[in-house]
Amino acid sequence: MPYPIMSRSEVRSYLLPGEGQAESTPPEVRYSDDGADEDWDGIGEQLAKFLNGLLDTYKPSKGAIGGGDFEAAATAHVHKILPAHPALANPEFWTWLAVIHCKNVIDRRYGEDRDPKNFGVGAATENLLYRLWLRAELSVDDNLTDKYDLARRGDIDFWRSHLFRQGYGNCRTFARALISFQFPSNANDKPRLKIAQIRALAKQLKRARTNLMFELMSEARATSFIDSQWERIASAAA
Repeated sequence: MPYPIMSRSEVRSYLLPGEGQAESTPPEVRYSDDGADEDWDGIGEQLAKFLNGLLDTYKPSKGAIGGGDFEAAATAHVHKILPAHPALANPEFWTWLAVIHCKNVIDRRYGEDRDPKNFGVGAATENLLYRLWLRAELSVDDNLTDKYDLARRGDIDFWRSHLFRQGYGNCRTFARALISFQFPSNANDKPRLKIAQIRALAKQLKRARTNLMFELMSEARATSFIDSQWERIASAAA
């Protein structure tokens, strides 16, 4: 059944009208035929209502919302409300969701300076709604009492720089192992490594992936491998 999509190139001019021009009507919604039938408008409205309510909780005195706490709190709900569907693999679906239902959410999250990348124009992984969903998708663990525990750990820079933008981040077991390594459950969300150290580890993991299939590692094997790579770096720096 069809699901809604929106051209990212057309969205740019809509989000950033020329000087002196009023904001135009949104670009035409198109449809892609794939997957089960879903009430996408109803889902979008429910999602926007939840996120706006959450933004009220994290509302700052001025400017953009303090993003770390908001995104950690939002990710599980975004993942729960969106059904498993081929639409979630299409960047133009996420642009539709951001523009049609969550434009106010994104404007509130980032303040007055509207950046099209937060709507998915450019790199798809910069779309706020997609990032919130992906954060949970990569880390959800049905074996835990709270299966979204790992999704709530860590700061935005960790997720964007060391998971979303890295090829190894697409492997769920490896992603979970890295999250647990950097943000141990008993550390009150304090990172194990400093910024320079986690960047060095990420570079080492990226190099290692050229010769290893991280996708074939169990989570225990991934944990052991990450530990060993950090030990190598720490020993070399000693």
